[in-house]
Amino acid sequence: MHTCRLLLVLLLAVCLLAPVGAQQPPPYRILVTNDDGVRAPGLAAVAMILQAIGTPIIVAPAANQSAKAHSLTISDPIFREDLALPNGLRAIGLTATPATTVSVALRNIVMPRPDLVVSGINRGMNLGLTGYVSGTVGAAREAAIHGIPAIAASLAVNATPQDLVFAAEEVLGAARRVKQYGLPPNTFLNLNIPRAPDGGYKGYMVTTQAAVPGGKESFAEMKHPSAQTIYWNVFTEGATAPEGTDVWAVNNGYVSVTPMRLGETEPAQMETLRAVFR
Repeated sequence: MHTCRLLLVLLLAVCLLAPVGAQQPPPYRILVTNDDGVRAPGLAAVAMILQAIGTPIIVAPAANQSAKAHSLTISDPIFREDLALPNGLRAIGLTATPATTVSVALRNIVMPRPDLVVSGINRGMNLGLTGYVSGTVGAAREAAIHGIPAIAASLAVNATPQDLVFAAEEVLGAARRVKQYGLPPNTFLNLNIPRAPDGGYKGYMVTTQAAVPGGKESFAEMKHPSAQTIYWNVFTEGATAPEGTDVWAVNNGYVSVTPMRLGETEPAQMETLRAVFR
């Protein structure tokens, strides 16, 4: 009887001390997008694993939009398709570029605004100067323009399905850190992940953007049945760059984390050009 009475007193104390109207904090909401298209396996994999830290909301281009950089859809109507991915997650596909997809999602679909945007996981790394043409990076940049922390995530083009699982875990690790520490305004992260080396990744390395393309570009020339000459873009992944760059990191078994910023004004030239353009 004494024990029961003691438990009742403790229960009443807990009830009296609990704040009136206390509510659970709102869920951490993550907009997941890409440039490979809403049905791409990299998008499904990262959306699944991000459930460990929040609620993923998938809005992505309806079809492949690779290498669209920060281009916008402005003269064509944007069609919406609601669908279920093979893993059961609900998704929305838009007939738009990656940057426009993010813009439409933030203005018309994802209400209230998400806490984080994750773009990827892209098939093919976006290293060095190649980041300028990447739709994956363009989507993350668009989120940063809207004032939302963002991560662009890319994986080696020759990766296996098992590599994709490992890569998703690395993206989750980066997202956890952004959730905990945030990002400065007008910045986002460009995450590049090589194939998993024997023994696993060496860890994350915070890197600079290499001043070289992330691969070699060429154009295959052939004849169309109409007798016209046509050219096909051919991109071969792989480059070399100094230690400390994103290229060096992935070549040496690290997951590269490159902080990117909005704007490309070169302050070192301001005074010189003021004199030139006086």
